[in-house]
Amino acid sequence: MLFKGKVLVANTGEDSLTFIDFDNNRIESIDLREILHLNYKKVSILRGELIGPYEMAINKGYVYCTNIFDDSVFKMDIENKVLLDTLAVGSYPTCIKYFNEHLFIANTDSNSISIVDEKTFTLAENIPVGEKPTHIEIDEVNNNIYVVNSNGYCMDIISLKAYEQRSIRLKNNPIKISISENKIYILSNVNNGLINNSNITIVNLDNYEEENCMEMEGIFSNMLKINNEEMIFITSMEDGFLYRVDLERKKLLSRIYLKGMPNKMEWDRNQILYITNISTNMLTLFRIDQNKVIKNIKVGKEPNGILLFN
Repeated sequence: MLFKGKVLVANTGEDSLTFIDFDNNRIESIDLREILHLNYKKVSILRGELIGPYEMAINKGYVYCTNIFDDSVFKMDIENKVLLDTLAVGSYPTCIKYFNEHLFIANTDSNSISIVDEKTFTLAENIPVGEKPTHIEIDEVNNNIYVVNSNGYCMDIISLKAYEQRSIRLKNNPIKISISENKIYILSNVNNGLINNSNITIVNLDNYEEENCMEMEGIFSNMLKINNEEMIFITSMEDGFLYRVDLERKKLLSRIYLKGMPNKMEWDRNQILYITNISTNMLTLFRIDQNKVIKNIKVGKEPNGILLFN
């Protein structure tokens, strides 16, 4: 079977999640406002009428979803469509990661990281970072949290072991990072009113010195690195293409037109990339070894985060 397991897509524009069960050939829409109403005695919406589900994390069957309009995180039992709890965090929470019994959330508009105790689902700490944090990566070996600040020309490093924090100055505004082996891969945009370019920089994890850099024309929205290879996929909402790059040779291998505004990506650790498209409202399935789109699945309005699980 080519497609296995389950996929969850956060549809920011209509306050829903699309649940895709490939094992049982089932697609279902979950209305967050509806399940919120059904559980109104246990939880309550925190502000306004819009929720804005954006990105998700999972642990032990529980799904945690950041809500950019509600400034909250939902804790959900997806299989039974039950909203278990809500928690207020910072302003415009985007990226969410799970590590070591805690959730780490980037609050883009309040320039902070919220740390949530998963067992009690309570806020443990808010940590100030640079301007407009958009992405978090976790170095599980060294117990470090890396935060890229998309309007701050810097990356914050938070040590969970030493309880220390430092900031690394960067040449451009970073929007996405990936950690592989002993390197950090940083996607940055260069937009100074004169040029609209991007670059991918490789930084050594030991000394934080730049090892390599590839300049590219255009503004890119997301990056995904294939493990153990110098292969990087990047999406452009500007021109609707998926780019495949060999970073070691600084070579563009291919670009595939996906239409619309392709954005978030996830990899199944085999041959399939999952890509949300916020203007066509599609989840695109891309076959890596064949270098082609093999399926488009209609989801909700303005899909963003993708969660793969079994």
